[in-house]
Amino acid sequence: MAHPRGVPQAPAIYARISLDRTGQALGVQRQVEECRERCRSLGWPEPKVYSDNDISARSGKRRPSFEQLLLDVESGYVDGIVAWHLDRVLRRVVDLERVLDAIESQKAAVPVVFLQAGEIDLMTPSGRLLARILAAVAANEGDVKSARLSAQRAQAAQSGQAHGPLGYGYDDHQRIIPEEAEVIREVAQRVLDRETLYSIASDLNARGVATPGSGRWDARRVDRAVERNQRPEVVAVIAAVRGNAAVAAGALARMLRRAGGTPALCTAAWVRDQPWVDHVSSGDHGLDDSTVARLLASAGIPADRSYWRAANVRAMVRRGSLCGWREFSPGQRGGYGELVSQGDWTPILSKAVIEDIRRITDRPSARRGREPKYLLAGILKCGKCGSSLAGSPTGNGGFRYACSKQPGRSHTCGGLTITGPQTDVVISMAIIDAVAEAKVRSGAIKRRSGNGSAAAVAAAETEIVELARLRKHYGLEFAANRLHEDEWDALREGWAIRQREAERVLGQWTPNLHAVLSDVPKKRADIESWWNTAPMRRRRDIVRALVESIEIAPRGKSNNRFDDSRIGEPIWRA
Repeated sequence: MAHPRGVPQAPAIYARISLDRTGQALGVQRQVEECRERCRSLGWPEPKVYSDNDISARSGKRRPSFEQLLLDVESGYVDGIVAWHLDRVLRRVVDLERVLDAIESQKAAVPVVFLQAGEIDLMTPSGRLLARILAAVAANEGDVKSARLSAQRAQAAQSGQAHGPLGYGYDDHQRIIPEEAEVIREVAQRVLDRETLYSIASDLNARGVATPGSGRWDARRVDRAVERNQRPEVVAVIAAVRGNAAVAAGALARMLRRAGGTPALCTAAWVRDQPWVDHVSSGDHGLDDSTVARLLASAGIPADRSYWRAANVRAMVRRGSLCGWREFSPGQRGGYGELVSQGDWTPILSKAVIEDIRRITDRPSARRGREPKYLLAGILKCGKCGSSLAGSPTGNGGFRYACSKQPGRSHTCGGLTITGPQTDVVISMAIIDAVAEAKVRSGAIKRRSGNGSAAAVAAAETEIVELARLRKHYGLEFAANRLHEDEWDALREGWAIRQREAERVLGQWTPNLHAVLSDVPKKRADIESWWNTAPMRRRRDIVRALVESIEIAPRGKSNNRFDDSRIGEPIWRA
């Protein structure tokens, strides 16, 4: 059956689903199949498919395929549109006006067909009026749905139900991850000791502490990889599977291997076995960013490492989930709201600590990179109760480190102090000795014998240099057409495996210490001079990198003089 205004020569299907829990784009696939059937019944030629999976039309988030569809209508590359329902195309009246502008820019009619609403002739006033009414109805339905979901979230919050994953510190089954919990407790204590968020972030980066989700792909990291374009092979994979062009399984497997994927996994057979393969191989529609993230991760391609910033340190340590409480922010999604009910998972921190942290981090001074005042605040530990000592000024212009009794923190005894300047001198001498030893050790590591880890590091460093030489040499051979593409791909796959293994070995040998000490002189006398003039934050970074804690013993009964025997041996980091 031909369309009364004529059959479009370049029709298009637009499909969208707001939430795809499986990541397999099955909802979009069903829409496309039904729209194709309608095109055949209208006598239209095979349509081009535009799809946005797992993107809400009301969220305001950019819909790449929708934007491309509008451009193609305006350019005359599309002269007919089919969609399953009007709300698949838009949920906001402003989107309808953009569609109308694109259609009205064409001289010939652009028929628009909705499977659930029939044909709407947007070239006529009555057709545009009907579309605006339907758009208003769709917008109202979205508002009602949003209000209903808000009420459900409020009810869930009041009952203590967790809203999704608990975040850093917990696994997907709400069990505590010990290593991450230790980082959380450390950061919490440092915030309570009034250390700036900037300083904490710098120290965590220097020590190589992984950020939440570091090295793991998600939709945001997929988008960021394309924006930065620092890994062309990875960007090529993303572009291929995002687009509407068909990609053969063998070609995609080669692209994945070039991007650093595991060779044993990234084969044509493996690609054909993936749940999303039909969408990529047929070119019906591209994958959404969440599915692309799962693809890259399952192929063994690591995401870029992310770094701590003051903002994500603050966000990480303020979460109500850390104290076992559910929080709720009426009228907004995400964020950090009021602690409304106790959850059923194990807390890492107490509620009193979280409330203290929120009060402290609400102050602008907590975020500024203000120079810390006390070298050992938070590092010294009370020999009576084990709490961290904080620095505080004394009336004579000096300062002291003290265990402070604080409301809501019953574990602090408040019964120990030690003179600050003399303590700093004693510990500084120990740190300078340790730095000098570390500088000698790092310079001599390749020459040491009888040390398996040192030999492994030396071999790994040599391997990385050799791999760089091989890439340069054979890269020139390939560029000059003296090396077949299959041979070049095989070499690259082998080098990638060797590179990952070398980097793994180096990563086990705390390269963080090299980063922390990079600007420190090598000779002890020079180190001491440097230490005495270095900024307080720089010295604290070094102490944090070398020392876990130092215990201060209680003072003798009738002795008010400084006694350096009260200062315990530093507990050095491994």
